[in-house]
Amino acid sequence: MEVVTLKRGAHRVLKGSPWVYRTELEPSDAQAGAIVTVRTADGKILGQGLYNPRSMIAVRMVVWGERETVTSDLFYQRVGDAIRWRKRMGIVQDAYRVIYSEADQIPGLIVDKYGPMLVVQITSLGLVPFVGAIVQALEENLKPLGIYEQGDLSAREREGLPRTNRMLWGQLVSPLEIQEHGVRLQVDLVDGQKTGHFLDQFANRGRIADLAANCRVFDAFCHTGGFGLVAAVHGARSVVGIDIDAKAISTARDNAARNDVTDRVQFVNENAFDWLRRESSGQAHYDLGILDPPAFTKSKDAVAQALRGYKEINLRGLKLIRSGGLLVTSSCSYHVSEAAFIEIVQAAAHDAHRFVRILEVRGQAPDHPVLPALPESRYLKWLLLAVT
Repeated sequence: MEVVTLKRGAHRVLKGSPWVYRTELEPSDAQAGAIVTVRTADGKILGQGLYNPRSMIAVRMVVWGERETVTSDLFYQRVGDAIRWRKRMGIVQDAYRVIYSEADQIPGLIVDKYGPMLVVQITSLGLVPFVGAIVQALEENLKPLGIYEQGDLSAREREGLPRTNRMLWGQLVSPLEIQEHGVRLQVDLVDGQKTGHFLDQFANRGRIADLAANCRVFDAFCHTGGFGLVAAVHGARSVVGIDIDAKAISTARDNAARNDVTDRVQFVNENAFDWLRRESSGQAHYDLGILDPPAFTKSKDAVAQALRGYKEINLRGLKLIRSGGLLVTSSCSYHVSEAAFIEIVQAAAHDAHRFVRILEVRGQAPDHPVLPALPESRYLKWLLLAVT
């Protein structure tokens, strides 16, 4: 077992964070992809983790202390544990996250379930020797038709892994249909965004089902129509969805037909910023607005620019909501804190001459659990605003 040693200092890993940064370690001869023992400058053993000096996060902790070691049996067991926890929480819908990386103690592994298929993303070089045990545990616990690895990810390139997609087990079924909140959705596991669908917003889309009856709705950054279609199926008077991705809009239109709501739903292939800017120059006439943009920043360096983007879309979105209406607004940018997001929403409301109240603050669905020692695992902010 190779050993890496922490420099002296107040490192997050000493308080339970599973991440050790490259700059926190003394020079080491350990090889990329190795299982390493992590010890303090005083020689205390913290545990074992996956090591890769090419990554800024050089060690991803797997076990703590000296009682356990990293083995195939350990990962086999943790896959089963993650599945059992989700069943205990009543997470049994068609599509959900089965494994959420560090939050399920398997760093660098994402597994999402879509009906009979599992989609796997591996972003840690050290996991490669254990893929067989992981696949076996998934197959035995969930009995899928196929397990597909979505490997064309920039994170894999940085880790020293090939950017290739492949079948790990069984047969590929894609696209396929899932159901959520009474809505039928087509999901493309091969060419879709993320692993095919934005599963972290599942519970929040369900909240829209409670709010949409008789509403005129807009859904900006709508992707394949998730929020807007839930609104339509649950009684919205009209829905317009906007997204710049032509393929996503085509799928959204197919999904509208699949749910027999084409008479009340319109999907527009346009930059959502442009649509919001143009539409907000007229009268406010929507009862419910939804803003669910992609992450505007994935680094600290671009936070100021991201905040400008969030202010712009919220200002425009608020101008579209009639008095007494509701606006749902989201941020999935971890580097934009909840407090900063709320502050920018208030600044947008002030400039839009709207009075807003926060009725609900929500986050990601419970199949995306949060580690208290890893704030990065809680990234989604979702606000329900009353607008007057």
